[in-house]
Amino acid sequence: MAEIDMPGAEVESMGALLARVMELIETRASGFDAVAVGPPLAAAGREFDERWNDGRFQLKRECKALREGCEAIVKGFADADKEMASALKDDGDGGTGK
Repeated sequence: MAEIDMPGAEVESMGALLARVMELIETRASGFDAVAVGPPLAAAGREFDERWNDGRFQLKRECKALREGCEAIVKGFADADKEMASALKDDGDGGTGK
C-alpha cells in the first residue's frame, strides 16, 4: 500500500490565510478618513477605490474558491483516513463482523 503524506496543517493554514486576505481586500471597511489626508489624496483614494471594484470582486471570488478547495482537501483526506482505519479494524475481526 502506498503512503501519502498530505500536509494537512499547512493546507488548513492556507485556508485561514485566504479568509484573512478576503477581509483585507475590502478597502472600504478600513476606516479611510478623507479629512485626515486632505482633498488631493482623498480624491485619488476614491478614484482608486472605484476602479478597484471589479478587481476586488474577482479576487474575493477566486480566494473563496481556493479556500473552499483547501477545506475540501482537508476533509477528503480526513474522511479517507477514517475509512481506511475502519476497514483495517473490520479486517481484524476474523470475518465475524464483531
